Amino acid sequence: MGKGAPLRWCEDWILRRYIHGRGIEIGALWRRFRVCNDVQVWYVDRMGPEGLQQDYPEFRDIVRPDVVADAADLPFPAGGLDFIIAGHVLEHLPLPMKALRRWHDALGADGTLLVRVPDKRFTFDSLRKRTTLEHLIHEEAHPDEAEARSHYADWVEHIYHAKPADGHFESAVQELIDSGFSIHYHVWTDEDVQAMIDYTTREWKLTWRPVLFWRAHFYRKETIILMRKGSR
Repeated sequence: MGKGAPLRWCEDWILRRYIHGRGIEIGALWRRFRVCNDVQVWYVDRMGPEGLQQDYPEFRDIVRPDVVADAADLPFPAGGLDFIIAGHVLEHLPLPMKALRRWHDALGADGTLLVRVPDKRFTFDSLRKRTTLEHLIHEEAHPDEAEARSHYADWVEHIYHAKPADGHFESAVQELIDSGFSIHYHVWTDEDVQAMIDYTTREWKLTWRPVLFWRAHFYRKETIILMRKGSR
């Protein structure tokens, strides 16, 4: 057990106190967020268990999704959920700002959003450039201009450590695109996550407010933000 494990256990205990009623966890994959016994959770993922197992053979116990859906296009009515949990999901989405808007819509009054986002400074993304808020805003407003290849090329260069001049570089990029492999489209620090949330409340007038905002730390290589939705 790592030295940060007791601290993470305490943090999860604190977060769990805010999760009530009926809601969803998106992208649990192999590790559900532990909730209280009287809480009802439906699990949502982008593909069924067979596809997830194929993409992630290193995990033995894949969480079987109750709902197969795109995280940015949830099949739930407006105001129908008491909570949404999304751990290490937002960075995988081509249009994360669209997802934030949809998640806000799906939550009822006093609904809770719990998001965990890896901080690039503490992960394998450390060499990659931060995705700017301006980039996210532009692609959300003009999804037809969103270009996947550049994101995959950045992944191949900095994660696979291949050079664009290498003969196999383009084929590696195309293979990832063709397979639909879920890369980290975007990389952020905790300041970037804060800026994203601030934008949704300032410019879009979304009614959630941060309850907890925990920055990445030596034992917690992720930003954790918990928000509560108010009424308009």
